[in-house]
Amino acid sequence: MRSLTRTALSAVVSLIFLAVVGVSAADVKFDKVEYLPPKVQGQKKGADPVKGRMIFDKDKKSLAFQDTKGQMIVTIPYDQIRTMLYEKTSRPRYAEAILISPFFLLSKTKKHILTIQYTDPAGAGAFCMIHMDKSNASDIANTAQAETGKPLERTEEK
Repeated sequence: MRSLTRTALSAVVSLIFLAVVGVSAADVKFDKVEYLPPKVQGQKKGADPVKGRMIFDKDKKSLAFQDTKGQMIVTIPYDQIRTMLYEKTSRPRYAEAILISPFFLLSKTKKHILTIQYTDPAGAGAFCMIHMDKSNASDIANTAQAETGKPLERTEEK
């Protein structure tokens, strides 16, 4: 009797675990990203970055950017992606050196950008730029390449 209870309990735990893994395997989400809206013609400065999350949906075979309010900003099917570029740029911290300490000239600020060139539903070329946090930039780049099956060009500025 005791053995039957343990077997039943382990079966229930295993089923719950598989259900949770199955639900979370449907899509991969990354927080700490910003969507950089393209500049509108005639404006000198583009719109402010939109904070949110990047979602790779395995069922729909698409990637999407969702803002913090839950609204989808852009959705791109994998088969519409033409190229992907991962850029890591750095520049000296001049403002901090002037305002705080000259020692800031010895360090650099780094930005991680993923640019996706794709064909929109109307058939025209479009692009999407995502600014990633340094903590998850390589994970997002590797996931983008693995999920889409497209090559990821890497450019690193020193």
